[in-house]
Amino acid sequence: MLIRQTIRYLPAQLLSPAFQLLSMVVWTYFLPPAEMGSYMLITATQEFAYLIALSWFSVYALRFMPFERGRAERSAFLHTESAIIWVSLPISLVAAVATIAIIDVTHLTWQTVAVIAFFFATRGINTHYSERARAQSNILAYTMLQILGPILGFGIGLALLTWWRPTSEALILAYGVAQMIANLVAAPMIGIALLPRRIDTAILKAAFAFGGPMLILYGLGWIAENNFRYVVSHVSGAAVFGLLAVGWGLGRRCASFGAMLVAAAAFPIAARLLNEGKREEALRQLSTNAALLIGVMAPTVVGIAMISAPATDLLIAEPYREMTKAILGLSALAAAIRFFHVHVSDQIFVLEKRLRYAGIVDVVEIVAAVGLTAAGLLLHGPVGAVIGTAIGSTLAAIVSLYLAMGKLDFRLPLRDIAKVAAATAAMALGLAVIPVASSATGLVLTILLGMVVYAAAITIGYRGEARGILERRLSRRAQASA
Repeated sequence: MLIRQTIRYLPAQLLSPAFQLLSMVVWTYFLPPAEMGSYMLITATQEFAYLIALSWFSVYALRFMPFERGRAERSAFLHTESAIIWVSLPISLVAAVATIAIIDVTHLTWQTVAVIAFFFATRGINTHYSERARAQSNILAYTMLQILGPILGFGIGLALLTWWRPTSEALILAYGVAQMIANLVAAPMIGIALLPRRIDTAILKAAFAFGGPMLILYGLGWIAENNFRYVVSHVSGAAVFGLLAVGWGLGRRCASFGAMLVAAAAFPIAARLLNEGKREEALRQLSTNAALLIGVMAPTVVGIAMISAPATDLLIAEPYREMTKAILGLSALAAAIRFFHVHVSDQIFVLEKRLRYAGIVDVVEIVAAVGLTAAGLLLHGPVGAVIGTAIGSTLAAIVSLYLAMGKLDFRLPLRDIAKVAAATAAMALGLAVIPVASSATGLVLTILLGMVVYAAAITIGYRGEARGILERRLSRRAQASA
């Protein structure tokens, strides 16, 4: 079930991060480091604005919204949702003003405030609608919401940076417009109420009861994920963070790509099983999720580490190259460790409503990551900062797994992990024996070789399962043609 759902979500999980990665590379040729730093900090602050304004209702919809609703119940949900979205708009405006107060944005104007508020509002609504599309298993709507923003934002951003001005404000405006278009396209697919006629207090109370604690939890998670950006910016300035932001962002986006390939489909399936009273099946589903997640992220991280130097030389603008080469692989590793516990063991706490455990994990990660990031930055510069973050995430992952396995009966798929480790080692060996890529064609061939070697090795490791899948497909095809 999970593999089938993952494949259905694949276009969104491939195209969206692909354009995010492409745009990150291209923007290095347009934005100076200080503008790059401002752009990254604004996008991170938007996530916090979304947490306050809409996340508590989004997580309620994802966790408890049935796939089929009666007309009256559905109408009550949509009108209540519409009221909450309208309330989120002034929150976006306040958050935009606060963002400018925190970040050193040159030439502060009401135009800048309006652009940032517009970006915050459209992206927050986009994220909420994406979660609701997942809850409804409306994969087409989810795909539109996920891909139109990055794709159109890249095109509009390229135009504005080229013919208007190369600033973070121009880029934020481009993505705001793209996200608005995505929302308008997907809204009819999932159903919305444009203007609220009434608010269902029962739905509101239920959303607050579940989403309120989740809001605190997600706030802690946001700090755990984004503290690096603010620590570096505060200690070393926006320009230094801008130089770091490319390697940091690319590494985390690559790891996030691997995580979301699996996570987008996995949580709704596990939630549905738990809602049906099938706890053991839900836990097995999450164990399968862990195996697939490691199977995607392990070769991704190792591959990035091995090709980071030639890829950076070939793709990244000169001012960012040395810093990107120094931290790209480490950034991917730090992100992979964090995404593993966020999308596996931490999910159990949410499903089982053991939010105290999730809070413990986040507090451990925040305290450890902030302290170790600052210490690493002061003692060993940017590389030390990334290592500090990775150690903080590792400590959080250990605590998360201890609680999930010791308190909630989760079991790590150790056999699968061993197979993935062997296949990843085979891939690494294959990459190590070939010459370093010196052209774009050589880089593409290197990546393809790594993918082929890993695919072959993992197929050998799962030859029994692969044979079973092939036999079932051939059997169904034979029955269909009979």
